[in-house]
Amino acid sequence: MYSAASNAQTDYEIHPIDAERLECRNAKENQNADNSIRCEYAARIAWEKEVEKYSSLLINVLKPADKKVFKAAQKSWIAFRYNEMEFANSLYKNMGSEAWLVVHAVRLTNIFRTRALELQEYHDMATFDPE
Repeated sequence: MYSAASNAQTDYEIHPIDAERLECRNAKENQNADNSIRCEYAARIAWEKEVEKYSSLLINVLKPADKKVFKAAQKSWIAFRYNEMEFANSLYKNMGSEAWLVVHAVRLTNIFRTRALELQEYHDMATFDPE
């Protein structure tokens, strides 16, 4: 994994998708709105795959009662995701600057990123073995 220092001089790991996203966004040829948006789109697709991956992994280790609750939660998240993306589309389409299009792309990426990391944490807790 990649590592970077925070302001507090402590190390933390950067997820490989975030590392690729930053590398793409920082590349000289991507210092324009169109290419920045392409970088965000690639990251969003990768995070969407992580959501699918950890959703499947989690469902496979949950007890039947927990599976039912998780499926309901995931269904609610999908509705939230749809509504959140619709709101972001509505808000940012009227902002008038290319920079806002990049902000919009970042927002859409982060919807999936947040859920993927939540599901990974749930999976880690569900499979935690202190022994």
